[in-house]
This record gives sequence, C-alpha cells and structure tokens, in this order.
Amino acid sequence: MNMPTDNANLRKHDRKNVLFAARMLIGDTALDCEIINISFGGVQIRTRRKLTKGQTFVLDIDPFGLFEAEVRWYDDGDVGVKFLGDQTKVSELVMAIATYA
Repeated sequence: MNMPTDNANLRKHDRKNVLFAARMLIGDTALDCEIINISFGGVQIRTRRKLTKGQTFVLDIDPFGLFEAEVRWYDDGDVGVKFLGDQTKVSELVMAIATYA
C-alpha cells in the first residue's frame, strides 16, 4: 500500500464525494474507472488496474474533457490522483461536477 497514513492532514483542498464514470487513457489503452471524490487538486478513482505512484495518464471525463493526471497513491483499486496542467480547466471541472453530480 502506497497510501499516506493521514490523508486529511496532507490535503490542500476540500473533497466533494461524487460517483462519476470516467476513463483512464494509458498509452493506447482506455480503461473504465469511477471518480469517488473530487477537489481542485485531484480525484480519488476506483479501477481494476494496478497503478504505481508517479505514473501519469490522461483522465477522460465525458463531457468535460481530458485531464492530465499523476498517481499519488494506490490501495487495492482505490487511487489518489493529482491533476496536472491547466488549473482553470480543472476549476471549471470541479465546479461543474460538484454542482451537477
């Protein structure tokens, strides 16, 4: 398990619990996943694929778009993911999902 022992103290942003379908794009592979919660800094997803800390991929959240992401921790299918890239786009995503999900 690569999960920090006290996540609440390490988080910079409040999280909103959601349940939202998404896809991880890793190379030429597209894998279904579920977004469990979301914040301005990242998401927690659930997937069947084992991921490693530091691994990067693109998170496809239809209809909101593609988001570069990095694995921060992995624990038996639950994955902590940090958003990379355009923070304005991320902010718009979080507000939309928090409002409508």
